[in-house]
Amino acid sequence: MSAKKTVKKTVKKPAKKSVKKTVKKPVRKSGRRGPRSAAQRVTGLLVMLPWIMQRKRVKISTMAKQFNLTESELIEDLLMASVCGVPPYTPDALIDVYMDNGMVIAEVPLLFSRPLKLSTAELFAISVMAQTALQLPGANKKGPLSTALAKIAPLMPTGAETIKVELPRAKFVKELREVAATGERCDIEYFSPASQKRSKRIITARKVFEDSGRWYVAADDHQSGEDRIFRIDRIEQVKPVGIFDQLNEQDEQDQQWFSEQMSQVTLRVEPSARWIVESYPYISRVNKRIKNLDVVDITMSI
Repeated sequence: MSAKKTVKKTVKKPAKKSVKKTVKKPVRKSGRRGPRSAAQRVTGLLVMLPWIMQRKRVKISTMAKQFNLTESELIEDLLMASVCGVPPYTPDALIDVYMDNGMVIAEVPLLFSRPLKLSTAELFAISVMAQTALQLPGANKKGPLSTALAKIAPLMPTGAETIKVELPRAKFVKELREVAATGERCDIEYFSPASQKRSKRIITARKVFEDSGRWYVAADDHQSGEDRIFRIDRIEQVKPVGIFDQLNEQDEQDQQWFSEQMSQVTLRVEPSARWIVESYPYISRVNKRIKNLDVVDITMSI
């Protein structure tokens, strides 16, 4: 009697698939240099109000993108405009612009239909501000503001027609805007006044913006591996390298120039050193007189 052979079956387990975790890179934030001045906000409204009144109804996000603002900044400006008007400041004498369900809605108020009686000084101020506004990002060079500027030109005093407003513009603004729109990396040569040295860097430009008359580019700095903001007038060379990075959506909130996590210092300088506030972000400045000496206290983040 022969014994039965036991056959052991080996079941091969399927190999585990390796799962590659994808870490989502945090959205980069664009930069802006501190709070905007009242003059900047009013100048921006000179462009925005004719634009929105022509369209009547626009998404808040669309309008913010058109004028290079965050949604919160746009809402603040429009709220300011909605309480502006002429005496007796009744509802029919105020600028009729409001927000509802994510939309900006504007109607032509009665005050815009009134004939204006402007002095020579007012005509001059409007002309200069309008010319400045037409050079801002998002301004329609052939829109209502441009038409209005042409209409008041004959009313200007003799010789005023020779006045032209030109905002300073850094050399590589156009080139950096183009690469920011496509995500193409570029090789730049950058001068640092702190070290008095020039360095070559490869960056991916994310956003080009202007603040207080100076142009900046917020970018990925591949040399340091960090997000950096470069002053464009200190860039001496821009050369696209043909490598493209994925475009990132910009956060609605701007990168904070001043943060509670940053240390703050107060510098006490002579009035001749006021150039500091024209070159570097600051939180506040106070003019003082101490022991017959005029000084300026400047508080800034470090």
